[in-house]
Parts: sequence; structure tokens; C-alpha cells
Amino acid sequence: MKVILAGSTGFIGRETLNQCLRNPAITSVVALSRRDLPAHDKLQVTLMKDFVSYSASVRENVKDAEACIWTIGLIPSTAFKDDDGATARRVSIEYTMLAAEAFEETCRKPFRFIYVSGAGAEQDQTKSLWVMGDYRRIRGLVESELLNFAKAHSDFTSYIVRPAMVISNEATLHSLFYRLGPSVRVDAISKFMVELAVKGDDKIVWENSEIK
Repeated sequence: MKVILAGSTGFIGRETLNQCLRNPAITSVVALSRRDLPAHDKLQVTLMKDFVSYSASVRENVKDAEACIWTIGLIPSTAFKDDDGATARRVSIEYTMLAAEAFEETCRKPFRFIYVSGAGAEQDQTKSLWVMGDYRRIRGLVESELLNFAKAHSDFTSYIVRPAMVISNEATLHSLFYRLGPSVRVDAISKFMVELAVKGDDKIVWENSEIK
């Protein structure tokens, strides 16, 4: 099975790449990346100048893929820092939906798209939110867009994964502190998403407690 991975240099993406390479059901991983990655027999790095254009060569590289794990996103502390959310909307919404459209047109069917959202994401854009409102609404908007896209394309399934705090595998002071609240280890969420990509499931939206 060939799987596309976007965001392979990020915290969750790096571990997800490791889990993809270890999984015997996955024979090939196409990593969409802005920079090169260490070589591996299963790994094909497809360099992307940006994530708004899928050239003929990129489409050729992903055409046999049956799933994508999408880990590209902005952390809450930087999402709305400098430009009133323009970058957050471009990265969160535009990048994700253009990828979904390209993969639906190009890849094998049926196709699974696993999107890393976040705990507390709010699809109701009119709801008043006291904590991280802009960030939670934009995550929820992406969820809605993906779910509606899947409804319009019967051979495309969108899965929403909503982790709370994602912590490292090591028992650092930082990770031990965050384990006191809702959290999930990075290897646990990565393994979960890889299994979802390989096997699929009838359940579409997965909360933090269900991931664990």
C-alpha cells in the first residue's frame, strides 16, 4: 500500500513517518516536503515549492496512493500572531482542501484522508468561544470542509483526528507535566493514524480519549 504523508518534518509528522516505514502493510511512502529527508527504501520524497500547486510530476508520484495522513498545521501560539490569521487560513484551509481535491482527482479509489485537527475544534462558526476561539473555529472549519467534500465524493473518506496535548515518548519534565491533563503520546497517535490509513473504519471523528 502506498501512503502520502504531509508534514513529515513536524513533531507529529516525524513520528508518523517512522511508523509508516515500520508498518509491513505500507510498501511505499510519498512524503510531500519542502526539503529532503534521510533516504529509506520505502520513502519517496516529493519536494514541494508550495502546497497550493500539484504539478503533473507530483500527481504522477502519488497516483497509486490509497491514503494520506495530513499533519500540516499551525500551533495555537503562532496561528494568529502577525497577520490577523491570513497565514493560518492559508495553511489550514487552502493547503488542506487543495490537497484533497488533487488526491481525489489523481489517486486510487477508494481513498482515505486522515486530518490531524485538535481537541476542542468547533465546526459551528457562530458559536462564542472563550479560549483560543479563532484557532478552534479554523480547525472546525477545515473539518466541515473535509466532511462535506467526502459527502460529495463517494470514493473519498475524510477522517478527523482530534488529539489534545501531544507529548513526547520520553519521560521529560515537560511531558510528565502535560500528562496530568488530557494528552496523548506522539507514538500512540502516529500508530493510530497509520492503522486508520491502512484499514479504515466506519467511525469518522476520533477524540483524544478514543485515540489513546
